[in-house]
Amino acid sequence: MLRNRQTVLVILMTVLLHGCGEPPKPTVNLYRAVHIGDLDQIKRHMFWGTDVNTPGPHGSYPLHVAAGQGRVAIADALIGNGADLSLRDREGRTPVHVALANGKIPVAKLLMEQGAPDDLQALFFELVRADSADRDTVDFLLERGVDINALGPDGKAALHLAVVDGDVKLAKRLITAGADVNLPDAAGKPPLALASDATSVRTNGIMTDLLEQYGASE
Repeated sequence: MLRNRQTVLVILMTVLLHGCGEPPKPTVNLYRAVHIGDLDQIKRHMFWGTDVNTPGPHGSYPLHVAAGQGRVAIADALIGNGADLSLRDREGRTPVHVALANGKIPVAKLLMEQGAPDDLQALFFELVRADSADRDTVDFLLERGVDINALGPDGKAALHLAVVDGDVKLAKRLITAGADVNLPDAAGKPPLALASDATSVRTNGIMTDLLEQYGASE
């Protein structure tokens, strides 16, 4: 009899303790909670089993939002609760892409450590074309084996793309990171020749001066 009473008490205590530790249901949707960084609401969603791979109203997923804002702890929590590292948003970007495009290196590191499947070489070209490759992003990618002098599908290396686009700031960033100022593109044109082609660039002599300063020749 005593043993039965003890068993009942243990069961009751377990139920009570479980009930006390149960958080209220969320009052803000997960996408919004991540966007405003509301950890309390996010923890509620995690407890109550909200699908973390449901996109928000603008086609971005919770993990993309956390990545773009540099919220490492939130991104880690989402990944721990099943966030898909390979999902692409409405613009076709993965969480790693969003993190690097916004210069959020710590989140990008977390995503890669957790197994993000991104092709970093291809991503490098995408970021360069979008002028989203800041110094920290370039360093991050080079540290992970990206070849700054590799030719992309269009036959041009990153520096060629910057020169053709007339982006002097990006061109200098790439050169100081190791881009070859005399590397020809697939058509045999080195950066200086591309800079001299008025139909290919929207710039003046600044680009040519920059390339020559770092030893470029035609």
